[in-house]
Formats: sequence, structure tokens, C-alpha cells
Amino acid sequence: MAKQGLTLEQKQTQRMALEQQRMLGLVLEKNDAEMAEFIDNKVNEIQALEKKQDDEGDDYNTGSGDRDNERDNNRTPSDEVNAETGGDDDTMAWYRYFANNRSRDDEYYAPTAVSEKTLTDFLTDQLGELELDETQQIIARAIVGNIEENGYLRRSTSEIADDVTFNDGYVVDTHQVDKMLDVVQSLDPPGIAARDLRECMLLQLRRKPRTPDVELAIEIVEKYFDDLAGMRFDTLSRRMGKDEERLEEVFKHQIRRGINPYPGNAVGSRADTSYQVTPDFDVELDEETGRLTVTLRNNIPALQISESYALMNERYRSESALSVKENKEKRQIMDAYQRASMFIEVLKQRQETLFNTMSAIVKCQPDYFLSGDERDLKPLGQQQIADMIGKDVSVVSRAVSNKYVQTPWGVKSLKSFFSEDINGASRHEVYDDLKKLVEEEDKSHPLSDDALCERLKEMGYKLERRTVAKYRDALKIPSSTVRRKMAR
Repeated sequence: MAKQGLTLEQKQTQRMALEQQRMLGLVLEKNDAEMAEFIDNKVNEIQALEKKQDDEGDDYNTGSGDRDNERDNNRTPSDEVNAETGGDDDTMAWYRYFANNRSRDDEYYAPTAVSEKTLTDFLTDQLGELELDETQQIIARAIVGNIEENGYLRRSTSEIADDVTFNDGYVVDTHQVDKMLDVVQSLDPPGIAARDLRECMLLQLRRKPRTPDVELAIEIVEKYFDDLAGMRFDTLSRRMGKDEERLEEVFKHQIRRGINPYPGNAVGSRADTSYQVTPDFDVELDEETGRLTVTLRNNIPALQISESYALMNERYRSESALSVKENKEKRQIMDAYQRASMFIEVLKQRQETLFNTMSAIVKCQPDYFLSGDERDLKPLGQQQIADMIGKDVSVVSRAVSNKYVQTPWGVKSLKSFFSEDINGASRHEVYDDLKKLVEEEDKSHPLSDDALCERLKEMGYKLERRTVAKYRDALKIPSSTVRRKMAR
């Protein structure tokens, strides 16, 4: 019997470890705004879990692990970590970084950061990060060019296929455009390039964590959209066999409050509105000392295990002679307690991983953070950061996804600090040389992608034509055919 109990305990431990690993990957991908909703769902789902009151200590919001509460709002030398030597004051580098955990009581109001990108720019920049061939880029940019300011795509894929064929000289069919529309619809903000409100809602709901409420919301929009549009919850209740009150709650929280019917407005118009993001980090420069500091912002609530569940869990752990009913309750209490503990630990790991990732990026790119000049960015791969923080590269990929940092030079995406090593140069240096080649070309006989590729090879860059075309698209430089027409 002891062996069976041991086996069951081992299996439960393994299950919890796998669940914790899966959950960590999920929360790393989310920004703070998405985390707020996700945490609310978890608090409702796990009965042993509750939010701490404002006057209680926060045990996971610091990016560098647990710290004493009295140190939360102070920057002291002991908070600083030597980016080169690991903290040896005798050999301290001229740049350092540390976690500064601001509490909710601080009178500090970080401004919402605004980038200087229009909706079209924002979408085009995301396309530039994808591995698309020249034809796919042309189709995708044609789709983006037809997206209205509110985020909707009103032209049909057959019409866009005709535009690309006759205006851009690339013979494409509707099937190719449909495939690229799926790619564009996967970009941010969620819901972009929808053909109608129903599709817009589904695109956004399918990006959410698959909770029972989200699944129910998807079913309502997918199968009963007309009844939803008419607010006929009594009809929905009969047709779906669901409680009318629950349907109204799902509509209130997952659809009415959780869906933006005009996703393009979240980014802005093509003309004069900027895309607003709230950074996850601050990197600040002390101009007198030349020191850099890294702050992971506290934007998610702290959680704790409720006192009643903690007491019941402790009681059941010490008792063995229990009735059948008590054993059932024991399993429920202990399962809820373990799930709550696991989720709190996952949040701690999330904060620590995010802080370590940002700190490693600063350590690798100090010249840029001091100058603000993109030419100072060094070649950097995600594997390099993964090795520095002792994590798998997939963890780093999730940690930098959809995350932003406020620097002295503006708001930057964490992904912008990565670029492949091209014969000892960064992609930004290749970009500069590519722009110079185009600026200095004979406008009546512009350089083709093949010619640009050859010129870059002469400069020491071993690049494929496809890569050159991708870089040209990322820089929003038209093809040689279009440039020749523009010169006439």
C-alpha cells in the first residue's frame, strides 16, 4: 500500500511539474495587460487563490527574485549588479543594472509610451520580421494597403489578387492571397484585417487563453452570431442548453469588455495617430556616471493562498484517519492548494525570467543604450541570451514576444535588439549600406535585387538574393521596377 501511495505521489508531482512548465511558457508570452485578465480568470478558477490587499507585501513583482519589502522603493549600491564582473566593486564596469521594484504606493506615474508608427507602418514592420519570399511580401503589403483605418479589410481576396497581378506585375491567384491573409490576421493588434465584425471577434477570442468562458464565447460568436447581435439570451439559452445568466456573464466579460470592435483604432490612423504601448521595462541612463539601470515595472497584482485553505491544507496533512467524505474533501483542498502554490511560483519565475532577459540584453548592447544609435547594435541572437540566463531559447523567444522597453531614446520592442551576425556585422549595418546603394544608384536604371546582392557581396556581406529582397521590403524600398517608374 505504501508503494501505491508513493507511486501516486510521484505521478502527481510529475503532473504538476509539467503543468508548471506549460503555464510558464503561456504567461511569458503575455504582456501585462493580457496578464491582468489571465490572473482574474485564475483567481476565479482556483478557489484557494486570492489577490493580496494593497497594504500586503508583494513577493514576486521584483524581477530579480525575492527582496525585503523595505528595499522595494530604494536604489542602493547592493541593488546593482555588475554587468561584466557579477558585482565585484574593485572591477566595477562603467555600466551596471539592477531591479528596482516600485510598489503600488509610489507616487510614480509612468507615461504611456507612444511610438511614431502609423497602422500601416506597424503592420509592415511586423511583416519584415517574417520569413516571406518576394511574392508573399508583395501580396501581404497589398493586403495591408487595403486595410481601412478601423482595421477592417473590405476588398475581396480576388480583387487584391487582380491588383497584384495587374499593378505589381506578379501573377497570383486568390488561393495565394487567402494564405497571406491568414498571415496578416496573425499580426498585432488582434482582429486586424477582419472582413466583418463576426470574424473580427473570432480572431480576438482565439488569441485568448482557452478557458471555459472563452470557449463558450467562441461557440456563441461562431454558431449563434445573429442571436448574439439581437441580444436574445433567452433564445441562446434554449438553443445551447446553457444557463441564461452564465451566457450574459460570458458576453459581459469576454465579448463586450474583452473585444475591440475597431482594432485599427488601437493603433491609430495612417495619417496622424500613433500606436500606444505601455512598456514592460525601463532602462535609464545616469549621464554623470554613465550607469544604466534596468527596472521591471510592477503592473500585475500580487497573489496569495487564502488563509482558510492554508489552514485546512495544514490540518489534512497531519491527519490520516479520515472518513470517505473527509478524504474526498482532503483531495479537493490539497489539489486547490497545490494549484494555487504552483501558479504563484509561475508568476515569480515569469518576473525573474523577464528581468534576467532584459538585463542580459542591456549587457550585450550597452553601446546602443548609451548612444541611441542603431548602428551601435551588435549582432545578437536569442540563443546567446538563453545561454547567459541558463534557459532554453524557446523561453527567451516567449519572453521578448510583444514586450517593450522605455529607453532614453524612446520605446523599443525587445525583438529589435536581435539581429543575425552577417560576416561580423549586424543587420542594422547592412540596412545602412543597402540604403546608401539605393540612394546613390542611377535613378533611370535602378539596381535590381540581384545587382544589390552582388554589390553587398563586394562589400563583404554574404547574402542570398531572397534576404536582400526581405531587407529592402523591411526598409520600405520599392522594387527596381517601381523605382524606375517613379523616376520617370
